[in-house]
Amino acid sequence: MTLTLMRLKPDTSDSVIYKPFSESDDFSGEWWNDSIYGFEPTMHFYAFFAGQYEVARAEIEVQDVINPEYEQPGRPGPYAVVHFFEVSEDHRRRGYGTDAVQLLADRHVGTPLVAFSAGADEFWASQGWDRYEHATEPVDHNLMFVSGR
Repeated sequence: MTLTLMRLKPDTSDSVIYKPFSESDDFSGEWWNDSIYGFEPTMHFYAFFAGQYEVARAEIEVQDVINPEYEQPGRPGPYAVVHFFEVSEDHRRRGYGTDAVQLLADRHVGTPLVAFSAGADEFWASQGWDRYEHATEPVDHNLMFVSGR
């Protein structure tokens, strides 16, 4: 089934910014339902739908530099850093994650995507992205993956 990407807008009506995702038992609540302070226009929130079902979510921030504690990819920014990415529990291992990442890459053409694995090393490696380790303490930190774009 084809995925549809929808960019969501946060509620910026007061000093506390509420992320624009609805509550769902299929997604990690602590990632998607919390609030943030100091919303920047460089932040992007996306939901991915297969028909009427929300199957994935992403929170991205466009940054000029990547965390300097990691090996650097050798190309200048900006970078689209994936802070959070998740496929709903009911839709995992069906290709939705790969399709969603491709939609993100299409949305950010010319801007490499960056993800810190947070235990999802296999998924990010399966995207064909370059892998980078923390420069001084690789065992104690997540791997960083950078798309080839």
